Amino acid sequence: MKIEDINNPELKNHINMIYMHSENQNQKAIDETEEKIRNYIKENYLIISVEDGKPVKIPYANDGEYLVPAFTDEHEYVMGMQYFSLNVMDENKEYVIEKLDYFKKLKEDPNFLGYIINIARVSYIINTSLL
Repeated sequence: MKIEDINNPELKNHINMIYMHSENQNQKAIDETEEKIRNYIKENYLIISVEDGKPVKIPYANDGEYLVPAFTDEHEYVMGMQYFSLNVMDENKEYVIEKLDYFKKLKEDPNFLGYIINIARVSYIINTSLL
């Protein structure tokens, strides 16, 4: 599978809907959309940022917790790499095209908070409860 073949407009739409429902404080709609996201990510491929074959870890807070960046499409990946370069994090970064359960051991790590989708734009954290 090639990076240009990856396209997830439905996931991007779900992420935008989560923000809209949050602004309206509509928890029922948020829960329904999160269930749609849970089902979607089980079946679809994303671009996951790796270094030396291991998922890139972005520190979150100061206590060892981290997120792993994933991208919905090639454009978001390119923008994410530009974001990394601004933060001097772009060296040696590659990608794999997989489902989010590809790195199954991540869920066992108590410091793993989830995947951050499209870090450079309207991003969304798919936390471990959705995996």
